[in-house]
Amino acid sequence: MLKLQVQLDAGVIKVSDLWGGVGATGETVIGPAPPPGRTIAIEAGQLAYIARLYDVNWRPVSGVERTSVVRAGRPLTRDEMSDPVRRALGDAGAPASATVEFSNFTPILVPPSSFPLLSIEAIAYDQAAERFSADIVASCEGMQPQRMRVAGRVLQMVTAVVATHRLQPTDVIGLPDVRVAQVAERRLAGPVLADVAQALGQAPKRTIVSGQALMAADIGPPVMVAKGDTVVVVLETSSMSMAVQGLALDAGGRDDIVQVMNPLSRAVVAARVTGPGRTVVAPGSAPLVAPPGLKPRNSQVAN
Repeated sequence: MLKLQVQLDAGVIKVSDLWGGVGATGETVIGPAPPPGRTIAIEAGQLAYIARLYDVNWRPVSGVERTSVVRAGRPLTRDEMSDPVRRALGDAGAPASATVEFSNFTPILVPPSSFPLLSIEAIAYDQAAERFSADIVASCEGMQPQRMRVAGRVLQMVTAVVATHRLQPTDVIGLPDVRVAQVAERRLAGPVLADVAQALGQAPKRTIVSGQALMAADIGPPVMVAKGDTVVVVLETSSMSMAVQGLALDAGGRDDIVQVMNPLSRAVVAARVTGPGRTVVAPGSAPLVAPPGLKPRNSQVAN
């Protein structure tokens, strides 16, 4: 009985792979299997020749019979293919902490349960341009060596604290929010945090997306005064303490200096944030210029 669809794991095709019920002849090897992940079609004429050659009692009836032989395969991962390239680049003068980024990644297919030997040939490394090219050759039992030409960029990596999920300016950063990872240095706009402890208890100054490295300029104390909030403004001297309400024109965390406007006079002062909704004005501080276009509600209390 001819098999119309054959799934192979081995590196050879046997008689029993094509026909059922062939007895001891079934273990006879006909030829090599297709490469992993590939399919070949054996047409009626070739099937008839194989049957005669190995004494299989089968003849084509319609002349259009065919068998599809599929070889199972698994794709090598980026890590499996990049690790030997990175080691070879180290021997060629690339930094030991560098990693590689493929510009034309296509995984090599190998037998599912195999662990092929990967070797690097014809490697070229341009240190000034931080680019490379090389041949990756994969070899294992039951498979003809597979060769692939790859190219890409060499990236210098640094240790950085990155967000595990989207962080908003209102969030206070805790342990589940950040982790340490290796990040390409050329993709960073400035100094980054290298220790998770530096981020704990702080808050983002802007939205940070998942996987983004935290730069020192991106975080600060949690916001205790939001822009537009009504806050308490305290003026203290050695002889008195006075508190009034004001309108925060900036957002800020503890010890940040924010601008606060007197809602009656429209005078603006610089105040230091001391707690949630509370600010302090230093004795002797002069009012800043009022926002353009605003006039005092009461000219008698302009200051």
